[in-house]
Amino acid sequence: MYRNIVLAGLAIISIVNQPAMAAPITYGCDTPADRFSAIEQQVSLSSFSIKGAIQPNEFRKGKYSPLAQIFLDSADQKYRWAMKVIALDSKAKDAFVFLEMTENGKESDPFLIGSVKIGAKLSFNISVTEGKIIKFRIGEMDGNPELNLGSQATLNIICSTGDFV
Repeated sequence: MYRNIVLAGLAIISIVNQPAMAAPITYGCDTPADRFSAIEQQVSLSSFSIKGAIQPNEFRKGKYSPLAQIFLDSADQKYRWAMKVIALDSKAKDAFVFLEMTENGKESDPFLIGSVKIGAKLSFNISVTEGKIIKFRIGEMDGNPELNLGSQATLNIICSTGDFV
């Protein structure tokens, strides 16, 4: 029995001494019409990465279009990189996927990169190094824009007027 206690203690010590890694989460972002839900977290951009999938399940009728988005905001909020999944209305069978950037407070026009059907998953992988080199893969689309986000940013994951996972 003593041997089992020692082994359990060693296992706990080895787990505690491992580098910290973010645990995967499932964010069921299910909101009524014209409401939103969000996760916001401060992140270091010396070496940052996030990957996952967005799955639209239902679009609701409201004043605002059904939307899911992931974006990084610079500390001074003058720079932003965003991926948006937006449906035209509640009866849509798919949503459009756009990229947007804000540079020195000036928003770029949205850049359409594709679409995703209700119930389908759109995979993504986004990383930032040195606070400015963004590398992404969204579905089958790759890109490497540069945007001076700085060393710290706010990561936001938001949905509105629909059910998204």
